[in-house]
Formats: sequence, C-alpha cells, structure tokens
Amino acid sequence: MVDIRKGTALRYGPPPECPETAHHYCLLRRDVYQRLLRVQQSLPQGYYLRLYEGLRSLTVQALLFEQEHARACSRMPHAPASETHASAARLVAPVTHFDGSMNIPPHSTGGAVDVEIVDESGKVIDFAMEICDWANVDPKLCDPMCPDISDEAASNRRLLAEAMTQEEFASYSHEWWHFSYGDPHWATFTGNTHAIYGPCTETMIIAAKHTAI
Repeated sequence: MVDIRKGTALRYGPPPECPETAHHYCLLRRDVYQRLLRVQQSLPQGYYLRLYEGLRSLTVQALLFEQEHARACSRMPHAPASETHASAARLVAPVTHFDGSMNIPPHSTGGAVDVEIVDESGKVIDFAMEICDWANVDPKLCDPMCPDISDEAASNRRLLAEAMTQEEFASYSHEWWHFSYGDPHWATFTGNTHAIYGPCTETMIIAAKHTAI
C-alpha cells in the first residue's frame, strides 16, 4: 500500500463523503498507483486525472450502504427487502450480502478507485455530474452509458473509460467513475479465476504511512 499524498505526480481531492474517510481515501495498492500514473500520461494536454477515493474502511462502507439503502427504500416503498438491498448495492457495495454472508467491497481492497478528470484550474470537466453528487441524482445518471446526457459529457466519459481500461482496469456498469484492478470485481470482469487483492489489514494501512512512493 502507498499513500499518494506523499508525492506530487497524481492529483487528489478533499476527503469525500464524511470526515471518517480522511485517513484512508488516498491509500492504494502500489501497482494500482503506477497504473494511474500511466493513465495520467495518456490524457490530452491540460487534462489531469484526480483521485476522488481509493481505500475505504469497512465502517464507512457500511454507513454509506445504510444511507443508500434508505434512499432505495424511499424510491421503492412497496418493494420487497431483497429488491431494495439489490438496488442499493448497485451504487454502494454492502459489507454483507442479503443472505448474511460476508462480502469483499472493492474499495476495501485498495484496488478500486473513483477517479475524475480535471482541467488546469482543477475544475472537473463535463461528465454531466460530479462524483460528489452521486447520492443526489437519479441513479440512471451515474450509468456510464446514460443516454440522457450531452455529447460532450458522453465523450468525456468515454475518454476516461478508454484511458483506464487501456491500463487493464475493469469498469463498473453502474458508475462512470469507478474502476478496479486486482479485486474480485476485476477478476470476474476479466475472467480471472481469482482476485489478486483481498481486504487491506490495519497493519498494511499503518505501513503505508511509512512507505515511499
């Protein structure tokens, strides 16, 4: 694990979602970080990749899922519990599946990243929404292939996706900003028999604070 705040090669934003994310969100697997640097090099001049969130603790993950599940229940007041759970899981991976079995949320592995592209002034280019708005917009707008966006926004989403998949990141069909390498979703997406990364341990997180990048 490495903390990208130790270097200047990759941009990152403020801690997302809630203050509890501040300790973890800039931590990544070293190989993931190096792949992001290559993505940065492939972007047009004046465009910069910016990390929105990398590692996320299971405590924050569970909190975000509970909040999204509540929104799903509001959107689908008469749906059975299994459907509202599945709806919430499209945007926030649960810590436990509906049947009670344990899940490995992608962000808990250090292999999943939420990323965006900014211009020289640090302004996010037109994606029809910013990542920080995900909980306040129609979930359909988060879909990478959402048809109800401008040509410019659609082109920018393709630019990001193509740059990331060129470095072997797996995209996610419900979020234009979410990509992963080495986690269970990546393994399923690419047809690998197993993931490279499992959940990060507290020992790994502490060590990242003292590891050079």
